[in-house]
Amino acid sequence: MESRPASDLDLTDRQARILRAVVEHYVRHAVPVSSETLVREHGFGVSSATVRNELAELESRGYICQPHTSAGRIPSDAGYRYFVERLMAERHLSRAERHTIRHQFHQVALVREEWLQLAAATLSRGVQAAAIVTAPHSSQSRLKHVETVQMQDRLGLVIVVLLDGTVKQQLVALPDGVTQARLSAATARLNPVLAGRTREEVEARLASLAEPPAGPDEAFIAAQVVSIVKEIDSRAANVYHAGLVELLDQPEFARSDRARAIVELLERPQALRELLNPLETGAFATPVKVGTVHVVIGRENRWEWMRECTLVVANYGTAGEAVGFVGVLGPSRFPYAVAVPAVRFVADLMTEVLHHDWGAASGARLTEEVGRD
Repeated sequence: MESRPASDLDLTDRQARILRAVVEHYVRHAVPVSSETLVREHGFGVSSATVRNELAELESRGYICQPHTSAGRIPSDAGYRYFVERLMAERHLSRAERHTIRHQFHQVALVREEWLQLAAATLSRGVQAAAIVTAPHSSQSRLKHVETVQMQDRLGLVIVVLLDGTVKQQLVALPDGVTQARLSAATARLNPVLAGRTREEVEARLASLAEPPAGPDEAFIAAQVVSIVKEIDSRAANVYHAGLVELLDQPEFARSDRARAIVELLERPQALRELLNPLETGAFATPVKVGTVHVVIGRENRWEWMRECTLVVANYGTAGEAVGFVGVLGPSRFPYAVAVPAVRFVADLMTEVLHHDWGAASGARLTEEVGRD
């Protein structure tokens, strides 16, 4: 996070109201704000000369600046930061809007791609910016359930369900003489042993699974599970986005070089992961908690070309198990009062859906996916 100016003391009530008016007017209209505009539209009960003096004080303390000598003022990164932390009145979704979104999420909760795309589309429409959502992912996946199906004499299907809702199927060559009855019996004995364990924990049990009271069938299935989960753990989380058109409509991205940089960012999953890396690695100044909204403004961004952008982002899921990220990206002239509560609401809703719907319905989804194959 960018530190506040050295002269940062609490603003007077009038200075705070003027700074709020400058931020809100500039966010709405994208043009510098003059003292005459502030007096005409906000009053403040003082003369234009007094407002000009207060603007000069706010400028000297680094909260606003003049893009041109004869222009009005615009907020600086520090001004936006002060607004977000001390002056902003969040504008929450209405009860009807929250109900509609919640209903949509629960309708698609069992289809991961639809669920994640819906989150991105919902945020993009609500904030009129680009939305970014990553799939829930853990570097240490934990097992929920395993199933095995004999497809042909020597060909079987191993289905692994993780606690984060991931379902992975893999065809395997079966040992000689293995039947569906033996596979089902071995799987039934294994599930209570494997439930909640990581790949490393399963590997540690492999030797004991090959000996009585277990046996070679259990050891074979557990070895396949280790291989499948290892592949899942090595993958980077999928990234979904929406709202590129809305973002490029903003005047800040009228220049072709800025527009190109944004397009390349949104179309390259690895770049999006790098954008979220400070949140993933705990590089923020304050501890990261699930559902906590972080606002990264202007020069607080790690890349030079993003020094006029804002990222509002939160994570969802369960810390230590499976966590994903959801956020919106736009110019520093951002509707913070709308974006912050919207990101928080969607992150909380995604945590709710992940916990309740995926957990309760994993058995139904498993049967459905096996049937399709």
